[in-house]
Amino acid sequence: MEDNKKEEKEQIKKEKEQKKLEEKKSKLERKQKKIEEKIRRKNLLGEYLTYPSMAVNFIKADKKIKPEKYIFDKNKAQYILYFAPQLKENESPKKQVIVYLYGGGWREGNANLYRFVGRRFAKEKFHTILLGYRLSKKYKYPAQIEDVFAGFNKALEVLKNKNIDYSDIIVIGSSAGAHLGALLVYHKEMHKKYNIDSNIFKGYVSLGGPTDLNVCTNDIITPMLDQLFEEGYNREDANPYNHIDGSEKTKVLCVHSELDPICDADNSINFSNKVNSFHDGLAECIIFDNKNIYHNNLVNGIFFEAMDSEHILDKVFKWIEKLN
Repeated sequence: MEDNKKEEKEQIKKEKEQKKLEEKKSKLERKQKKIEEKIRRKNLLGEYLTYPSMAVNFIKADKKIKPEKYIFDKNKAQYILYFAPQLKENESPKKQVIVYLYGGGWREGNANLYRFVGRRFAKEKFHTILLGYRLSKKYKYPAQIEDVFAGFNKALEVLKNKNIDYSDIIVIGSSAGAHLGALLVYHKEMHKKYNIDSNIFKGYVSLGGPTDLNVCTNDIITPMLDQLFEEGYNREDANPYNHIDGSEKTKVLCVHSELDPICDADNSINFSNKVNSFHDGLAECIIFDNKNIYHNNLVNGIFFEAMDSEHILDKVFKWIEKLN
């Protein structure tokens, strides 16, 4: 009887100690979360401070290079822009074709707004395509990815009519555009639906992209995702990370800022690590810890030479050259 009481007391004591440990752990976790949130808020302020210089560079952007516009459906957003490479006498274009997808949280922007990106690639002698797509919240996912695939097929048609070899395509996306670009490269069921040979995707570049929706949980990107998807929609199929299965041969470059307050750098780390878990060295991940690089001045700012202090775009071009 006494032994039972003793055991009971010991058990109660253990439970109390365990409860104290759990409370202490919970307190530490809350404290850590507050610290992380404080850092993120500080980074968000830094992000906002980059906007004026972005606006100035946008206004000053070279507008001499005129793209060709091709419509692939009835909505005003459903078109592509083609930029011819800017060549001097006796120069040849780069063999790769760049397909670029712009960002804007899936809810802002259009291909026309990002002509400065197409011009930048054209100056580097690339045939370049900008893909347009419908935006949330009026058009819920999968409208965006359906447009990306339909627009891509239109792009292949345009390139074919111009006798341009499109067997060597590099898909580049900024922010939300990197998410859609990853699905363009990795979504096998959509490849079948749109009769696309995935072997033409020789490279994929994510610039600050949400390539693993599992880690997109902060209070800025969460409302964007909630606006993108219908309530109750199974988002697993929309997560690029889930479509990596080891069958891919596409080289990958993920570029991110450690200080990105909108889209956490874990997106790029997780995505590239999963690619490399199947084929070591197939993916490269560059994380910048420059205190002046946040989100917008990476995903968009690098296309303006005055804002690209880390020469990030040059690194992208050198990476593309190595694919030859």
